[in-house]
Amino acid sequence: MKNVALLLLVISLITPTASFGAANQRMDATTTMAITDKNGDERIDREEYHQRMTEVFFFADADKDGELTLTEIQVVEAVTPERFYAVDQNGSQTLTVYEYLYALHIDFEAADRNNDGTLDLEELEIMMGN
Repeated sequence: MKNVALLLLVISLITPTASFGAANQRMDATTTMAITDKNGDERIDREEYHQRMTEVFFFADADKDGELTLTEIQVVEAVTPERFYAVDQNGSQTLTVYEYLYALHIDFEAADRNNDGTLDLEELEIMMGN
C-alpha cells in the first residue's frame, strides 16, 4: 500500500554530508544499498531501513523542531502535497517522526515482494523505479 508514501524519500537518500543545494538528486539503487546496508549482506533489513529513514528525517528537519513541513520534505524529495497530507494523520500540517516512519513502514512492506523482511537490490530497484 503505497498510497501514503513519502515513497521516494527512501529513494533519494541524501547522505548527511550532502548539502541541501543538491536537493532532489536521486541516488541509484546500488548507492542506496551501499549506504543503508550497514552489515554488508546486500539486503536492507527492517532495522537498517528504520535507522536510515530516521537519519533522513532528522537531516530533512532543517529547523530542528522535530517535525517535517512540506517545504522541508520537498527539499529532499519531490513529494506532492496530496501525499504529504495523506500521511499527516493528526492534521497538523507537519509530520512527526511517528507519522513519517509509519508511512515508510508501509512502503517497506509493499516493496518486500517476497515477504522475507528484507529488501534485496532487485526489490530496491523496483521500489526506486531504476
